[in-house]
Amino acid sequence: MTVGTTSFDALLAALDRPKVVATLRARGFTSVAVQFGRGEASGRVRNLVSRPGLEVSMFAFKPSLEAEMRASDLVITHAGAGSIFECLAVEKPCLVVVNERLMGNHQAELAEALAERGHLRWCVPANLEQALAEFEPESLVPYEGGDPEGVARALDQLLSC
Repeated sequence: MTVGTTSFDALLAALDRPKVVATLRARGFTSVAVQFGRGEASGRVRNLVSRPGLEVSMFAFKPSLEAEMRASDLVITHAGAGSIFECLAVEKPCLVVVNERLMGNHQAELAEALAERGHLRWCVPANLEQALAEFEPESLVPYEGGDPEGVARALDQLLSC
């Protein structure tokens, strides 16, 4: 799970809900790597850390998460373009969590455009448990890199509505 360089406390709190932790375990996940931005994450993921049978590692932001993403079965990421496209480039299932508190939220528009094309699924922090329970990685369409114009057109269409 990645929050990028920023502080996205709502995502950390959502990930730490007992029902979300139980959903991760029910889906067969045995480990979670949590990349956090500004601030300290360790005090914010108590339920996640205390769950038996779930290995948790935490680390601060670094320029690339490629190695961690490649080692993952699922990437839960904030809706920053860099994180999204890094995940899609390594061809890992991607669940994007949009920060609703951002003003003029183009992150939501990017997530929605890529979800409409079938490349990822997205939710807001309040719906993380449901999104995880319903997530079907096999239904995703691989992202063919090198089509920034296509993504830009999709965003333009969304913004013109």
